[in-house]
Amino acid sequence: MGTTVRVSEVFRSLQGEGPSAGTPAVFVRLQGCSVGCRWCDTKYSWDAAGGRAIERDELWAEAARAPGAAGSGSGEAPLLVITGGEPLEHAGLLELIAAGLERFARVEVETSGVAPPPLSHPRLFYNLSPKLPSATPLAAATWAHARAWIAEPRATFKLVVGDEADLAHALERIAEHGVPRARVMLMPEAMTAEILRERSLWLAAVCAREGLRLSPRLHIWLWGARRGV
Repeated sequence: MGTTVRVSEVFRSLQGEGPSAGTPAVFVRLQGCSVGCRWCDTKYSWDAAGGRAIERDELWAEAARAPGAAGSGSGEAPLLVITGGEPLEHAGLLELIAAGLERFARVEVETSGVAPPPLSHPRLFYNLSPKLPSATPLAAATWAHARAWIAEPRATFKLVVGDEADLAHALERIAEHGVPRARVMLMPEAMTAEILRERSLWLAAVCAREGLRLSPRLHIWLWGARRGV
């Protein structure tokens, strides 16, 4: 990747999903993803030739002045979220993570798990979202490195569930790969606040029954399905 990063967007918001939901964060959305989930809400980040190239030093300057979903503000954002796209498909990811760890108290990488964890660090966390069969024909590839992800203690498995068939597949994968239930979050597939509430209520009961955690989608609830949130 040299000294440049190909990004889709850089913005400030609250982390909407996963274990640190609600935390002020800077988001660096990398460009390019080959997984192709049918319900993806960032399809504009799929084309590896899309987005724009930016020098790494300029990236951090842009991140510092990036506008936020709730207004630009000047409050501290202790969290860096490297998302996509699919970050693990970027050759320069390690350099980006290292630079992020120098600047932020916590770094999170959001990934489907198409490759093993690239780095383990006490302040580096992974929001791992391996796919269920309804999402993409490449679902199996996102589970291929499950053992390595289980061995990474700061990886949380975040499974997107839309219906009973998805739930059955999710529980099968958890059992098949021996994923520790304390590290599993079920997240409703939803693009509107109404569907989000309906499926969240359903999954809340499932999580209570199965001993799993529920991931919100705060950005959908707050701002709807749009860019920069």
